[in-house]
Amino acid sequence: MKKFRFKAVLSSLMLLAFLFLAFSGALMYFNKTGMILGIPRGSMRIAHTVVAAFMFVLAAIHLFVNRSLYLSELKSLVHGRISNEKHKEDE
Repeated sequence: MKKFRFKAVLSSLMLLAFLFLAFSGALMYFNKTGMILGIPRGSMRIAHTVVAAFMFVLAAIHLFVNRSLYLSELKSLVHGRISNEKHKEDE
């Protein structure tokens, strides 16, 4: 149960970081100068960079925690492709 809770918290943090990055990135893209929602552009850029680094760490942890799932999906993809190629040769 603890592992499920950890994954839920990890996914939630990644979602929040993504939403912040998408929102702050769009605001900085469309507002090239001055203040952004009352925040100096330089401060917004720093916050955007810090959250991006945080999300990178979260993504690395996410990949590590779910590595067995990714490996099994990769094996399935490779074996599925090989099976499909053999199936086409048989036709």
